[in-house]
Amino acid sequence: MAKAPVGVLLLHGLTSHLDCIDPVVPILEKHGLPYRMPVLRGHMTKPEDLDGVKWQEWVEDGQKALDDLLQECDKVLPVALSMGSLVALNLALNNPGKLEGLVAIAPALKLKTRLAPFIPVIARFQKFYTYKYDPKGYFDQEQARTTRNYPGLPTSALVEFVRMGQHLRNPALLAKIKIPTLVIATVHDRTIDPRTALFLYNNLGSADKKLIWFDRSGHEMLRDAQRGEVVTAIEAFVVSHTGVAPTEVAHSEATGQTS
Repeated sequence: MAKAPVGVLLLHGLTSHLDCIDPVVPILEKHGLPYRMPVLRGHMTKPEDLDGVKWQEWVEDGQKALDDLLQECDKVLPVALSMGSLVALNLALNNPGKLEGLVAIAPALKLKTRLAPFIPVIARFQKFYTYKYDPKGYFDQEQARTTRNYPGLPTSALVEFVRMGQHLRNPALLAKIKIPTLVIATVHDRTIDPRTALFLYNNLGSADKKLIWFDRSGHEMLRDAQRGEVVTAIEAFVVSHTGVAPTEVAHSEATGQTS
């Protein structure tokens, strides 16, 4: 059986349930694109299972799914949320010539908290961090109430998350990534510093790159008020880089601001 030209790798974020990335699945199935949606180590069970996981192991999980998907297609285009974007950036660095492009949604290069530099120290004294419900974190409050993300995580996992972001906040590394890239961000992100989306965009080595800002969404951009527009922006990019006939793409346009 002939391979497809391009497949899509869906990567979720830290503490995420798969429903934070699976809204992309229907557009992939509509266009007949092969895909994988792996569960990164420590997720989809209980928060305590994140304890002891190293950030390199999340990259290993992404690599395994990438290698599996390459059995069905010639190249892969990751669509990744938050920490999943960091995994995808590492895959781009580790797999030259194997990626067709990348969609980075709310890329988690830096936490939006002044405590970020002190998290390794805090982790020595506090073993688990529990999230408090933040009504300002979502524009769609029903989505906030029905989230299936972990309600907290071991601080050891938070340390690994911070370390992975620090590793990738290196302009020399990002300049090596030359694949077409779409960065999607929200000005109201209360989890990740939204300025890092611009940092990523500015430092990528790709000549084909685009940054779209949304203004009625929190960090969980595929579950919040503008999820339809976010999916439309992803679909347009994926279709333009996978050889799918343009006439098959929905005509609705994303309402975000483009840089």
